[in-house]
Amino acid sequence: MLSVPEGDDWLALSEDPLPLDRLSSWPVLPGCGATVLFAGTVRDHSDGRPDGSAREYEAYGQGAMASLSVIAGQLRKRWPATGRVALVHRIGMLAPTDVSVVVAVSAPHRAEAFEAARFGIEAVKAQAPIWKREVWSGGSEWGLDSHPIEEAGMIGSRPDLGASGWGR
Repeated sequence: MLSVPEGDDWLALSEDPLPLDRLSSWPVLPGCGATVLFAGTVRDHSDGRPDGSAREYEAYGQGAMASLSVIAGQLRKRWPATGRVALVHRIGMLAPTDVSVVVAVSAPHRAEAFEAARFGIEAVKAQAPIWKREVWSGGSEWGLDSHPIEEAGMIGSRPDLGASGWGR
C-alpha cells in the first residue's frame, strides 16, 4: 500500500492498485486554485492488436525512482509556482481498465496545472526506465518506443500548446 509522503512530491512505484481517491485529493493546497490529475488506464487494444488482454510493466526500481525525481525537478523549474506533484506508476501484470500511471499537479492557475501535468506524463513515458509488455490473443511483445526527452518534444516549444508550452 502506498503511503502518503511528508513533502510536496509523491514519487512511487507500486505493485498494488493506485489509490485514485488519495492521489486526487493529496495535491490540493490552499494557495493552489487548480489540480489536474491524469490517470493512464490499460486499454483492450493497441495498433494492430484489437484484442489486448493485459499489460505488464517492469521497472528498474532505483533508476525509475531517480528519473521520477529528476522529472519532478524539471517540472518545478519550468512551473515554479507548482504546489504538489505526484508521479506514481504501477508495475506488474494489469488488466484492461486498471490504472497504470497517475500524474497529479496542483498550481495557482489552471493553465500551468494542465501544462505541468502534461509535461509530467510525457516525461515519465520518455525518461523513466519503465517497460511495458502488451499481451493479446496473438502473442505478446515488449514495447521499445521510449525516446530521449529531446526527441519526445519536451525541450523547446510545443506548437500544439502555444508559446506558453514546454519552453519555460
